[in-house]
Amino acid sequence: MVRGKSIKGVRCVNRRNDSMGPPANHGKGIIMLRSFGSATALALLVVGCGGGGSGGGGSLTTYSIGGTVTGLTGSGLVLQTNAGDVVPVSAPGAFTFANHLADGTPYRVFVKTQPSSPAQNCVVTNGTGFVGTANVTNVDVTCASGYTVGGTASGLVGSGLTLAICSPIQYPTQHGPGCPTHDELQIAANGAFTLNSDKLPGYPGGYDYDLIIITHQPSSPTQRCVISNSKVTLQNANDNSVTVSCATFLYVTNAADNTLSAYNVDANTGALTAIGTLTATGVSPHAILGIENNYPDPDDKRYVYVGNEDSNDISAFAVNDTTGALTAVPGSPFAAGTDPQAMASDGSSLYVANAGSDNVYVYNIDVNTGTLAKSSTFATGKNPTSIVLGGSNSDFFYVANHGGSNDISAFRYQDLMPVSGSPFPAGGNPLSLAFGAGGKFLYSANPDATNPSISGFSIDPISGVLSPLSGSPFPLPVSHYMASDGAYLYVTSGATIVGYAIDATTGALTALAGFPVSVGVDAYSITIDPTNQLLYVTDAGAAHVSGFTLGASTGALTPIPGSPSPAGNHPQFIATF
Repeated sequence: MVRGKSIKGVRCVNRRNDSMGPPANHGKGIIMLRSFGSATALALLVVGCGGGGSGGGGSLTTYSIGGTVTGLTGSGLVLQTNAGDVVPVSAPGAFTFANHLADGTPYRVFVKTQPSSPAQNCVVTNGTGFVGTANVTNVDVTCASGYTVGGTASGLVGSGLTLAICSPIQYPTQHGPGCPTHDELQIAANGAFTLNSDKLPGYPGGYDYDLIIITHQPSSPTQRCVISNSKVTLQNANDNSVTVSCATFLYVTNAADNTLSAYNVDANTGALTAIGTLTATGVSPHAILGIENNYPDPDDKRYVYVGNEDSNDISAFAVNDTTGALTAVPGSPFAAGTDPQAMASDGSSLYVANAGSDNVYVYNIDVNTGTLAKSSTFATGKNPTSIVLGGSNSDFFYVANHGGSNDISAFRYQDLMPVSGSPFPAGGNPLSLAFGAGGKFLYSANPDATNPSISGFSIDPISGVLSPLSGSPFPLPVSHYMASDGAYLYVTSGATIVGYAIDATTGALTALAGFPVSVGVDAYSITIDPTNQLLYVTDAGAAHVSGFTLGASTGALTPIPGSPSPAGNHPQFIATF
């Protein structure tokens, strides 16, 4: 009404055919004009147009969305639709959203806020669909206190190992995998552990799992723990299948008896304990490489690859994270070029230098199985015997050419094309490569019979070009291979190891006090573990492996208790994780 006047003739509109007239049992629309101060507003009140469940006459009909909540004991549960409509739920029973939707409209119901006090996980079923010709009443929301997630830790020696539950998606509107964590737990000892109740998202169309992840690795001593069975789907029971292993393993190729030796590494001392029996390889196993990868699979996977010189192939093994036992991966061994002598990996690809065919094979690694698929081949110099990836710029990699050309080839990752100016001259018979000072410098061990030396180069971080250091090649004793932790360079020389400090600014080498260090009969290859705390060297002439702790401030080597450890016949190369 407007001050004595009635506005007539307003009715519900038939959206299919207005000429059919007003449907039965529907009221008329009444328009009221009301004054608010000096302004006049028009308010429309529609009575009886729609209404849950009424379908008569073909009018613009809308219906409610609702369902039932069961198991709710906590407070704060809020449900929401894709239209933004929300409804707080404080107790088990029926719920209905206030806004109604026309038939044919898509709807989706999800949990906006999970209940707390006590914390619960509510999961929606029958939460998506299209509105039909009746109210939606079958959306089910089931709440539970959550099932526990846990498992077993082994090999833990250090302190501070921390796990957490990671939810790949937090909100249904979030795009891309985020990883908010909750229920953090610090693991203090080996054995069983249990995290708090898992709170899985459960949003239709979103991720339907959580991950158990390691948020902090142990220290004192430093360890690198790995996790398996970490993916937790929507639960209907407690899950105790997660395994966390902090064990470290070391593997050695034995060229004369075609085997691998396996060892467990003591995290406190670095001492080696033999694992099981020797593992068979191809003929004349030489280079060996251990890799760890967990993408795209959430679990950590460890693999060992071995280049077999005389059978011209690559043996591949999966590592048991708890025991260190090796199992051949499907399809192993994989064909290589002639005389595969060196390997390197970026985690997704394996690069194998074939000394007899003067080339490098590139393989794609299936991170879930460890299988290899050859993807490309490119030529190197004569007799490639060492390959290193990265340095200060991961766009480049380098290959030492040992037989005749006496140089180092440099390539771009992107297209496997040579770097401008490659190959770069080195000393006589460059056999081994190592980075120094965080990848600023590259060194080659040149065990020339007449003029043994070590060559040093600075690396242009933009172009990858190598420039000789002042005085390079340095006339220093070297017989086989070398390794660096970035600050120090260690080189085999006869039956000893010689150590040098690397100047972080100039790359110059300064002999360390206390060297050479005796290791047996024929010191062959050197490996420094990923924590830069332990150094191991094979003695090809005495069939053993010597171990040392590495002094971080001095570069000094201190023999590990119980060292040396027996190996197979003619041990050559070492892989550790």
